[in-house]
Amino acid sequence: MSVDAMNDRLIDAYRRERLSFTQYILQATPYAGPADRSMLERVQAIAGAEAKSLDGFADYLADNRVIVPFLGAFPSVFTNYNFIAVRRLLPQLATDQARGLAALERDALASPPGDARTWLERLANDKRMHMAELTKLMDRTSGSP
Repeated sequence: MSVDAMNDRLIDAYRRERLSFTQYILQATPYAGPADRSMLERVQAIAGAEAKSLDGFADYLADNRVIVPFLGAFPSVFTNYNFIAVRRLLPQLATDQARGLAALERDALASPPGDARTWLERLANDKRMHMAELTKLMDRTSGSP
């Protein structure tokens, strides 16, 4: 794989993850009644942990002179989820995690061994762990209004 192709793959992965639904929720205002506040805090902690990992990935890219162009805005369809109960967001968040995980795994498999691949695998591992946490949260809320 050429250096330019690898850099394009890394930029695409960074852009995709930075503009994910999970990252949008970090900036949105989901509704959480008293019984759901801990759930909202956990969802925000997951999104915050991913943001921190993405910050590290951005530092790696910068250290290796990979210029990430302006990312743009979140997809406008995400605004449909503002002020929605956090428990109603869980399925969409889990779907977003699964989609992101599949893409990161494809990117990692298509990348040669080295630091870039290690970063993609690290992001995928984080996403896998967070997807499991979201699934547990959904399981706890199933059957609840």
